[in-house]
Amino acid sequence: MSSGLPSLQARLVSRVIFPLAVMWFAGTLVITGVSRYFTQKAFDRALLDDAYAVASHVRLGSDNELSLGLSSNETETLLFDRDEVLFLAVFHADGRLIAGHSKLYVPTSEPIHPPVFTELILQGQQLRAVVIARAGPMPFKVVIAQTTKSQDQLFRALLLYSIGPQLMLLLALALWLKRAITEDVRPLSALAASLNDRDEHDLEPIPDK
Repeated sequence: MSSGLPSLQARLVSRVIFPLAVMWFAGTLVITGVSRYFTQKAFDRALLDDAYAVASHVRLGSDNELSLGLSSNETETLLFDRDEVLFLAVFHADGRLIAGHSKLYVPTSEPIHPPVFTELILQGQQLRAVVIARAGPMPFKVVIAQTTKSQDQLFRALLLYSIGPQLMLLLALALWLKRAITEDVRPLSALAASLNDRDEHDLEPIPDK
């Protein structure tokens, strides 16, 4: 008589596969976080290099005013990126625009501070931006922002090439374990099935003659 409970094979397989699936999911979360972190760091480093390059061309004129010593063509060449759109702004420490896009201004608490990375929206586009502050020849700040299309594409590629093989290995391991467990418990499963099919009267003791 069937008890309606899962078979021994099914219980063993579930107790092995479920922990494996949990571990794979946890590993996927870790891989996702690490991939995002290092992808972001690489792009932030390039963005910071562009900001310092622009800052090196800020000049103090004879009228005691700061200016960006780059023509529009030189600026486009300096900030050229085949895949992304870059935006530039240079400000006085008090927020007055020297050159570039005024909407790129990012308020900070101190006139001089370490590089600050942030997210911006400009012209309907999500941007990753860096703000650097320089002390000379007069205090000023440079803001460089860029779209994140290539960064997102690289992140998705990293996930695909790291998670895809792991998922295939997990499925292969699950199938192998299921087959191995099935073979190992076949005698026990047969015994359990025969016991379940027996009538309860079969278990009554045989009376003495």
